[in-house]
Amino acid sequence: MTQTEERRTASDEPRPIRIETPSRSVLGSALQVVMLLLLLCVLAAVMLLLFAVASLVNVPAQVGGGVGAGLTGVASQTGRAVTGAQQAVQSAVDPNHPPTGLVNDNEFSALSVWRTGDQLPGGSQYAVTLQGIKRREGADSADTSQYAVVRAELRQPRETRLFGQLVRSDSEPHDYVLYKGETFRLGRALYRVNWVSQDEDALAAATYRNPDAVSAPLKFDYP
Repeated sequence: MTQTEERRTASDEPRPIRIETPSRSVLGSALQVVMLLLLLCVLAAVMLLLFAVASLVNVPAQVGGGVGAGLTGVASQTGRAVTGAQQAVQSAVDPNHPPTGLVNDNEFSALSVWRTGDQLPGGSQYAVTLQGIKRREGADSADTSQYAVVRAELRQPRETRLFGQLVRSDSEPHDYVLYKGETFRLGRALYRVNWVSQDEDALAAATYRNPDAVSAPLKFDYP
């Protein structure tokens, strides 16, 4: 074999192919980028959820202020719960401890019940009579489904005479509607409607113990 043939044979032999694999540092960087993208997606989803909840409950636009207000409310509720527990323990230990959490209403001295046709007491010039109990359809509650109709008129009608002849007599009648919870005055007494019942055909009203301390609006006032 000649020298030329030996060179050709050496050049024609197949050479191995080398595949370069990425280094570990490149793989680590790629994984970090993927994790960062995933975290950003999760953060975006959480922010969207927060904005959706905020729009539903009408919280302020400033997220920080809303969160602070929420934390303040939770803290105040926790404080009230602790205070209530302390008061409960104190009440249990001391039987003479006054009750707490009660809603004080105006004090009453008596409860009067009038039926249809009865005249309510008081009033020097006007007489007030219970005309009847009626029911209103489509009421929002039981307290507004029934009402009492009362009539006020002069005890002594005003008369107009001409040459000694009676021309006109006017008792100035006025009809009023009373619902449960409304307040009215007759003479020196101040009343609050306690209940109205069509079944019993009656109206019950409580007399205020201290009428001067009552600021409720009056349905009518006849001295």
